[in-house]
Amino acid sequence: MKPFPEIKLAARQMMFCWKTDQDRAVLERDGRIAWQGSLLPSFELADDDGLPSYTDAMILNVSALSDSHYQIALEFGAFGRGALQVIIETWGIRFTGLEVVWHQPARIVALYFGTKRMTDMQRRAAPSLAKPFWPNWKSEGYCLPCAGTNPTRSFWRFFDMGDSLLPLGSFGDAMGTPYAAAYPRPLYAAAMGGGDGWLSFGPGTIPDAALSLQLRSATACLQYLYREDLWEAPDLLNRSWREPLRLAWGMHGFDAYDRLYQTFPVSGPKSSAHAKSFVCIWGDFKEGRFNLRAITERVSRSAPADMIVLDQYWETCDSSGIPDYDRFPEFDRDIAHMRAEGFEIAVWQSIGWIEQPEAFGLTDKDLLCGADGKPRLWSWSGDPIYGQSYHYCLDPSSERTRAFLTERTRSIVNRLNPAALKLDFGYGLPGPDVSAPRRPELRGERLCSELLKLITGAAKEAKPDIAIIYYGLHPLLHDHFDVINMDDLGDAGDSAAYEAIGHNQRCMWSALAARRGMSINTSTGYYWDALEQILLNTAVVGTNGLTLGAADRAGKAMTASQRLRWLALERWRRPGGGWSPLWLDADFGDVSREPVIRSWGRVESHQGRDRITALALRHASGGEKTFPQLSGIRFTGEWAIIAQDNEDILQCSKLACIPFAPGALTIEGNFEAVIEYRHAEGSATKKVSASDHNGNVTLCISGNDLHEIVGFMVARK
Repeated sequence: MKPFPEIKLAARQMMFCWKTDQDRAVLERDGRIAWQGSLLPSFELADDDGLPSYTDAMILNVSALSDSHYQIALEFGAFGRGALQVIIETWGIRFTGLEVVWHQPARIVALYFGTKRMTDMQRRAAPSLAKPFWPNWKSEGYCLPCAGTNPTRSFWRFFDMGDSLLPLGSFGDAMGTPYAAAYPRPLYAAAMGGGDGWLSFGPGTIPDAALSLQLRSATACLQYLYREDLWEAPDLLNRSWREPLRLAWGMHGFDAYDRLYQTFPVSGPKSSAHAKSFVCIWGDFKEGRFNLRAITERVSRSAPADMIVLDQYWETCDSSGIPDYDRFPEFDRDIAHMRAEGFEIAVWQSIGWIEQPEAFGLTDKDLLCGADGKPRLWSWSGDPIYGQSYHYCLDPSSERTRAFLTERTRSIVNRLNPAALKLDFGYGLPGPDVSAPRRPELRGERLCSELLKLITGAAKEAKPDIAIIYYGLHPLLHDHFDVINMDDLGDAGDSAAYEAIGHNQRCMWSALAARRGMSINTSTGYYWDALEQILLNTAVVGTNGLTLGAADRAGKAMTASQRLRWLALERWRRPGGGWSPLWLDADFGDVSREPVIRSWGRVESHQGRDRITALALRHASGGEKTFPQLSGIRFTGEWAIIAQDNEDILQCSKLACIPFAPGALTIEGNFEAVIEYRHAEGSATKKVSASDHNGNVTLCISGNDLHEIVGFMVARK
């Protein structure tokens, strides 16, 4: 019998080899294994009586259709046969299709990549015999951006998490997993590896199952959860999957994700008109401060922005779309006042929650129900004991539900004419263990994406230039919204230091989406002391976002220095989205440490050329700091540097320089003027000397200056 071939690919200084006869794949560098495991699919099944079975694939034959295309004939024991299409790409391995024909009717509980039935010896060593199989993907550790908290964590050693189910899509609390907020999910991907490299993996389409990384002791697998033992299967004999798995790899976690995401089409760049700064008044609402006029006056004085976002609580109930006149008796007048003060309006909307469905003509048939036919209730935490504010959840299978979402969205847009809709809680929906849409093609991760598409479509039809704000890094979602919101930092940890750490990590991971054309709004948590570090990274990432209220949990309010930093970015920020990161001083993290950005920049492409257009520079102590990528710039302290046109910072006609800490900034060049901006009132300015006799401009800032100076504008000759 002719031996089955090995499927090999060398890329990124690593070798990937899949020995199909053993179903053993290895990613290695210089003979050291970065990741290993099996790749053939396996299934948990249930018969008509709900009795469980497990089957993993055996290879019957491997046909080489070309040098890079293989068709693998599979057998699933006594259960059925199938075929797997495998293509070797320049960037990695792609499973383009999987087909299965069952010999008897079968209901899929879960599809796995990376599990095998345990041998008798393995069963004797297993910590649990609840299931006959065990995950076999093995590496030094895991990378899942911002999945941990207190402080934010993106990396774990292989034994740190024990038995865990980590959500990769829109199901988090619904799967009993660590919460850690919405952003940057949905990822639809995960990564495993260590010091010798990282492997990233995930589907090439949005799956009709809940996607999770399942960790068991020291190994892992990719789980597609269906639970068709509870829900009607679309076909009991024939099943097919398009693009069920892609594998890409890189030197570190960010590189691995970046290479995987680059295999998807670019959706943007998004319109620069959508890149608007905002103050979200959730920071006030959550503390019971509902005086919209007072909030508007405070924002006008301290943090002027393009938009004020009316967050949760503005409606009579979530998803009603009707202003709560009991809570806001002067709502219409207050909104008019906001507009008179120069603010546009954005409104918060839950993607799938509803209260009092009967008031909107909806019945149980329009809601997500359990196996008992009764509507499920859900809250942000998934806590059935102490949770509060439970909601019913909409099923997009229902035409009445789809009509309700469409009409509600149109009504909001027509009534309030908002500049944006801020959509939320796509992850706040029950998962397949307790509920599923009636239409099988809308199940799993497609539930949230379908709701998102419905709302976006209705909003764009009513107002084509409206911006849709959501979250999620994966390119598969980016056609359905315009701006990524980093989400509030409340889940980064209950301290200013933890919020600064969390925001720093979120900024790094956000670059994965920015280079795919997305616009990004940064945001804050609930501590004012973190604001400077958040704003400094905002100079690179995108536009200002503020979630803080009048006073934080420590009783602090915005300082004079923070106000000037905010005003400077509001005045001189980069427009639009679509950029690539320039890493100057950054640690991408590994299983021994978390990622951190110290100094970095933003690279934009204009007229076919890459240009550095913004920088965030940090140097805590010692002599002047320089970077080889920034010829002619030396600094101490902390600075944001932003080009005011589409030229590189070393050639642009005007360059904004914003201080964030005491220090000095020296820029070489031929300059005609340096304008110093002091305070905000009247935009008072002072002209100071231009280039010295050496052709340099040096800006010096003391601690006291930070309370008076907005920033500097350097004009070239």
